[in-house]
Amino acid sequence: MKYLYTLAPTLMLAAASLPAQAQEWPNEELVMTVVVPYAAGGGTDSAVRPLIEELRNHLAVRIQISNIGGAGSAAGTNELLNMPADGYTVLVSGTHTIAATMQGLTDGYHELDQIVALNWDPFIVAVLADSEIETMADLIDAAQAAPGTICLGNAGMGGATGVASIAIDLAFDGIFNVTPFDGGQNLRTDVLGGRCDAGIFSQSEILTNADDFRPLVILTEERSQLDDLADVPNLVEAGFDALEVPGGSFRSIAVRQGTPDVAREAIATAFAAAYDSATYQAFMADQGIISTFSTLGDAQAYFDDLVTGYEPIVRASGLYAE
Repeated sequence: MKYLYTLAPTLMLAAASLPAQAQEWPNEELVMTVVVPYAAGGGTDSAVRPLIEELRNHLAVRIQISNIGGAGSAAGTNELLNMPADGYTVLVSGTHTIAATMQGLTDGYHELDQIVALNWDPFIVAVLADSEIETMADLIDAAQAAPGTICLGNAGMGGATGVASIAIDLAFDGIFNVTPFDGGQNLRTDVLGGRCDAGIFSQSEILTNADDFRPLVILTEERSQLDDLADVPNLVEAGFDALEVPGGSFRSIAVRQGTPDVAREAIATAFAAAYDSATYQAFMADQGIISTFSTLGDAQAYFDDLVTGYEPIVRASGLYAE
């Protein structure tokens, strides 16, 4: 499958002098880089890799995944913003992009166009399976009894789990030792290794370590749709109905503003085909990931609404950069 620019007659002469890759998209000799702004093995990385594998069947260009962690997704976002706006570098964007941008770590969504809205992965607070902490109330009690000693980890302060951990900490007057890690994989390693008492994980991260974690609460209004996590109480059931925190990770695909329409449309079409594949639909069902698929203008409108809704939470957490 190949998509060609449609050039107006007045531009044909000028276009004749442009490099070949500027006249057609994709150029099969080039490589598309998908920037995952977290380390490999974390929730975001795990959720998009199956989709990218499917994407290879629908886009006539070589595709590589580049994990660029750091600064709660801002390092990877900034890497994209330094690349040409040609559609050959795309970003796994989402709530982490919103959080990092509002914290002033990147220009982020101010310079991005949303191409595809993908899905949500709910957050769960969890401890080691053999921990003495059995409920969310136990975790709060332990932190109140010894302020500053209970580690509450997140996947990076710039991302959504970072905002959630700060919001929980502030709701209880700063009783936790809030600790950022470089991605969900490193957070998981330290909680499972007993070096951090509790962490905020995506639901899919809990599933892949079901025997080693004890989930305490899911940070959403509803319980998990997954049978394996259906017994985990939601915030209301756990007794924390007034707690306002990001309830999960929203993920999307974005490009730099200025990317040609033909490339934007081709990328959206290819991702839609990959997303609709039986393989990826089955993967989302197995992981309890909530679909919110849309493309181009609809995806941008959905993202803009999230930005509006996110701002008071980031401000309340004290992380908003004026």
